[in-house]
Amino acid sequence: MEAGQKFHKMISRFLLSLVLMVAGLLHIFSPEMFDPAIPFQMKHEINLFAGILEILLSIGFWIPRLSDLSSKICALWFLALIPVHIYVSYFKIPMFGVDQPVFLWARTLMQPLLFFWALSQQRSGWIISQQWKNVLFLHYEVNPEELQKLVPYPIDLYHGKGVVSIVPFVMKRIRFPFLPSVPGLSKLYELNLRTYVRINNKPAVYFFTLDSNHFFAVLIARLGFSLPYRFRPIEIAIQNTYRLKSDELTLEAKIEDEIIQDEFHQWATERYALITKRFGRDMWGVVEHEKWKLQSVKLKEIRDQFSPQFLKLNHFLGASYAETLDVRFRPFICITAHERSIHDNF
Repeated sequence: MEAGQKFHKMISRFLLSLVLMVAGLLHIFSPEMFDPAIPFQMKHEINLFAGILEILLSIGFWIPRLSDLSSKICALWFLALIPVHIYVSYFKIPMFGVDQPVFLWARTLMQPLLFFWALSQQRSGWIISQQWKNVLFLHYEVNPEELQKLVPYPIDLYHGKGVVSIVPFVMKRIRFPFLPSVPGLSKLYELNLRTYVRINNKPAVYFFTLDSNHFFAVLIARLGFSLPYRFRPIEIAIQNTYRLKSDELTLEAKIEDEIIQDEFHQWATERYALITKRFGRDMWGVVEHEKWKLQSVKLKEIRDQFSPQFLKLNHFLGASYAETLDVRFRPFICITAHERSIHDNF
């Protein structure tokens, strides 16, 4: 991890550790502050347990061999406290001198954020998993100079060519650690437009847009991961032919049995990171998955008003298809401008 990444990670860990330490000490030395939220007789014992646990977790973040375990236990602890905060908010139980429902519910809604904050402290491990099905890649050549003007990162060229891809697929089994698949998110359609960059000499994906037909998923992706999602109607149907229909793109393609293993398709798909911006900062996200198993595709028809919103596509370079891929996203990390590789082609 580069110096800037370490600094941001250390600040985040320090703040979370401080929150836990203060909460733990209050549980032990001022338990009466938490007593109204405990609907059981063993208030003293519960406060003592909570205080000791939070102090130990606060310390555990700084012990290398225990930091990942502390992150997971802390996330699970924050998750377990969600029903407590719902109970307090629903029955309007005063906490810390506050009994206004709007403030009680606002505090309750902060609990999922604490859950993800704890997970983000992991050195390894994942924060969200998904299954991608019926993934279609359509690759196009674009003018590299024009492409670089639109992308705030050094683009990755394929033998001097700029490449942009249209990628529709079906997303399933979205879930977070310790939780089952998210209700209502068992299946959604996605259509993205992406190009390829190199950061610190590592290949990554940059998205112009990610369209989805599920409003709640768009909200999670924009607020939680700062990805440029848009809510759009999309339909994907696959029988003998791959068919996609949206307001801005329709296509038909024939999926063939031939396996693709050529250099270009491997270059375009075997990328295990993406980059985006959050509050003006560059965020690097690692994606874990098995190697793509690609099949050949014959594009039969396409009507594209999707990509021209962002840039002009030139020559069609090829297509490929993958049936299923299980993926996991690791916590995003911040990188600084000084940590980017200097792009020396432009």
